[in-house]
Amino acid sequence: MKLSIFKVTFAYAVALAVATSSAEAADLPSFVHDGVLTICTAGDFPPMGFAENPGDKELSGYEIDMVDALAKQWGAKTDYVVSEFKGLLPSLESDRCGLVASGMLIKPERLEHYDAIAHFRTSPVLVVAASTSDIKTPDDLSGKIVAVEAGTNYEKDAAALNARLKAEGKAEMTVQTYPGASAVIQQILIGRAAATITQDTTAAYRGAQLPGRITIPYTYPEADSYGLYIRKSPGDIKALRTAYDGLKTSGELAQLLKKWNLPANATDVEQPK
Repeated sequence: MKLSIFKVTFAYAVALAVATSSAEAADLPSFVHDGVLTICTAGDFPPMGFAENPGDKELSGYEIDMVDALAKQWGAKTDYVVSEFKGLLPSLESDRCGLVASGMLIKPERLEHYDAIAHFRTSPVLVVAASTSDIKTPDDLSGKIVAVEAGTNYEKDAAALNARLKAEGKAEMTVQTYPGASAVIQQILIGRAAATITQDTTAAYRGAQLPGRITIPYTYPEADSYGLYIRKSPGDIKALRTAYDGLKTSGELAQLLKKWNLPANATDVEQPK
């Protein structure tokens, strides 16, 4: 009788272990391979993700810390693949990485091809040199040179503004594109461009790094959200949302917001449907 009870107990333990293992496997997204989560990022978008010093191989930033924390929940390490912003989603499509994290806004046209979760609320702003006094609103960009990061929605915003200026009989902007956010800000500093369109997070960080040299004359009324993008998969997006919600519930995201001096309510976002 004792032997029979032992057999039953042992069989139950094995069954429980198998069930637990299966549950854990179900929660592990398919884009984590051999304990590694590969992330595509531009690595030039402080304070989200950036190299603190020229030549640094390790990236820093709020988004970097957050994705590292997500990977930890899956028992995985992170590997960051750095490329120009406009090449991030094509790299995701070609399976060079499993996730894109690079201050990329949630946009309907992107959601047609990829799944995403929103993780940070933000607004676009105009940035100009501190000495500039004749730019207060987007309409004041008429006839001026504007620098924007290539492949971003700022390009589309600039094109839409130019179309409106033209329709109103006003001079259009000259729009120049650059591969990274640092290069865009540099055009403002050297006087090659009058303004740029970027996000409030980036502008605030650059302002802290360049005290007294740049300013924000205008904040757009609409609010956007940064997202984490993956290839379309119902199971994977569920696993990603579960892991992200776990970071919010545990208070880890609140700690990261405080670490990077970001608004405490920035993670109060509405998820795309």
